[in-house]
Amino acid sequence: MKHFILIATILLSVGFQSLAQSDATETPTAKDSVAQESKKPHQDLMYIDLTWERLLGMPNGVQQKWYSRGINLGLLYDYPLNKNGNVSAAIGLGFQSHNYYLNSVVSRYDSGGVNYSEFRVVGDTILDRGKISVNYVDLPIEVRFRTNENSKGYRWKFAVGGKVGYLLQAHEKLIDNQGIKIKTYDYPHITQWRYGVSARVGYGSLMLSAFYSLTPFFEPNNSTTQQNALTIGLSIVPF
Repeated sequence: MKHFILIATILLSVGFQSLAQSDATETPTAKDSVAQESKKPHQDLMYIDLTWERLLGMPNGVQQKWYSRGINLGLLYDYPLNKNGNVSAAIGLGFQSHNYYLNSVVSRYDSGGVNYSEFRVVGDTILDRGKISVNYVDLPIEVRFRTNENSKGYRWKFAVGGKVGYLLQAHEKLIDNQGIKIKTYDYPHITQWRYGVSARVGYGSLMLSAFYSLTPFFEPNNSTTQQNALTIGLSIVPF
């Protein structure tokens, strides 16, 4: 949570500072009013995703709770590729937190000198609730397509792209049937560098988003099974 607050504060501060500088430097004057009329403003500079999380390819017996959730924040620089701004490219900086609620724990093994990790089911008589959280800082890239504005000033929007992320922190929180909480931070086999594909579609300031990780949850050489993250979210684009 401390990492989340820090990253969110930095992103918001940079975003508001950039907007303030943009307002100060792009105030139209009598001399450049014609140029300003033909210049399309940068759009969709920030997104906030409230997400539903899933790991695909889980071992038999591992159950994921329907309320596995996360949050995804990002600031992007939008560069129009045509005169009317209907096509643009964007690159930026983001933070994504995935929280998976399971009936299992991450177990580490040493077999023949090879260390690996995998999800292991824990019975209901022992484990009441379990959650593993992974937090990444991301470099998102998008190609964006927009319709012309309607009479209300809104557009339909579609974007495709991807992101590369670096693992900031991972931890597991377990609560047994006695109410005892155990929190662990040592998970060396979770993928440090991940990349995947993303898409979003929507109208005005509300969009649906999706992300699929092309890299597995655990490093390929440190797990007997392979799980890939799927994220689906409601995206809010405030400006």
